[in-house]
Amino acid sequence: MVVKDFIRTLNWKEGKKKGQPLSASRVSNILMVLRAIWNDAVEEHQWERPDPFNFAKRFLKRNLKEQPKKDDPKVFRFDEWNRVIENIDPYFQTVAEVMLMTGMIPSEIAGLKKSAIKDDHICIDNSIVRGHEKPQLKTKYRKRNIPMTKALKGLLDSVSNRSNCNYVFTMKSGRFFDADSFRKNAWTTALKKAGVDYRVPYTTRHTFAAWALTLKMDSNKLVSLMGHGSKKMVYEVYGRYVNDLETDAGKIMEYFGNDFNPLQSKKALSFT
Repeated sequence: MVVKDFIRTLNWKEGKKKGQPLSASRVSNILMVLRAIWNDAVEEHQWERPDPFNFAKRFLKRNLKEQPKKDDPKVFRFDEWNRVIENIDPYFQTVAEVMLMTGMIPSEIAGLKKSAIKDDHICIDNSIVRGHEKPQLKTKYRKRNIPMTKALKGLLDSVSNRSNCNYVFTMKSGRFFDADSFRKNAWTTALKKAGVDYRVPYTTRHTFAAWALTLKMDSNKLVSLMGHGSKKMVYEVYGRYVNDLETDAGKIMEYFGNDFNPLQSKKALSFT
């Protein structure tokens, strides 16, 4: 009963929704933390008590309205991406292209050190979040190696001597690559000039996955390159984009380069 009463207090404190209950998904996230604390206490003290959170899922479904599902994240069609690259600040063009050609997220781009660039691969084992270096990535799967292609090597070589620090990518001032500043300035401006509907830089990661599937990349290989723990994202999210991109396959292959071929399987993937 105490937990139920607590859930009923979880309302918006300000803004347009002031006084309205939080969504079921947000309440579930809050309870997840409390449940973890409870489980630790049970283990430490060897309690034999029923879990007071077991009822929560049914209670939330019955008493709170779930927020509508978000639209599927967009990906770039090849011609859209080409216009973005043509209109982005030349200093940040390589940043954007490496993000799309590897599936790396902005924090991984910021933390990419020159020592991580090998002859045949890029080692993703570091990130910078809000100016702070984090050797521990989001999950153990995010630590991964991305095979080097001729196109990718050309991009990295073009910026390798641009800074005197240990990092591959920096801002024009020489400081750490700032993902937020990049998004607000170079990225947003490029999309406007290109006449492309706004989407966040993270879209490059979804685009890499979708383009790779369009080229019939083996699903296990894609899971590894993306740093996921399972194929769930491949089939439930990225796979939806393949049909719309089939007409771009030739241009995508040319963009990635012929040496992207060894990353593919001989058998095409099928999606329901």
